[in-house]
Amino acid sequence: MDGLLLDTEATLKRIWQRESARLGFDLNDSLYAHLVGVPNVLCEQKLTHWFKDFPLAEFRANWKAVREEERRACAIPPMPGALELVTWLDGQGVPLALATSSRREMVERNREAWPALFRFASIMTIEQIERSKPDPDIYLRTCAALKVQPRDCVIFEDSNPGMRAAIASGARAMMIPDLATPEPDVREGAARIYPSLIQALASREEWF
Repeated sequence: MDGLLLDTEATLKRIWQRESARLGFDLNDSLYAHLVGVPNVLCEQKLTHWFKDFPLAEFRANWKAVREEERRACAIPPMPGALELVTWLDGQGVPLALATSSRREMVERNREAWPALFRFASIMTIEQIERSKPDPDIYLRTCAALKVQPRDCVIFEDSNPGMRAAIASGARAMMIPDLATPEPDVREGAARIYPSLIQALASREEWF
């Protein structure tokens, strides 16, 4: 969802870096690269590891408040090609599912803002799994919910941890890089890498 369907990764990066700087900590691009595609609880653990006496509670309250303000203002747009891809797949009768490291509450808020983007037969969130990405647990559970085999599925991902989970599940893993550059193992295991969902949809004959 984040960084693939909605332009939340760039927004979150800007907010986290600004709020960290306001508190006197330098969350630079090199450090932030290690947070892309990682659940927030693990990101927070990294922050307290990197920065001594990091005021986590204050930081969390600040960035969540700012993000909510921007969400209410509809300042977080869909990623290029996201609406077109979902609309086309839905029109073809393809079963769609969302497997995200976000919490259910955030998924529902985003669905309220962009209902046309959330045409999913199944939604799997971080609360429903035991092991987060790069473990394939979330994708295996999602395939089971759709009653399909992973080998018959195409998974779109924007992060390296997400791609590792998709590859390990046995599905056709397609990367649409947002903030993350594909790492060597991901590049090797990816079925395809596209610059955007626009190109992914235009190249749909290559998916299988």
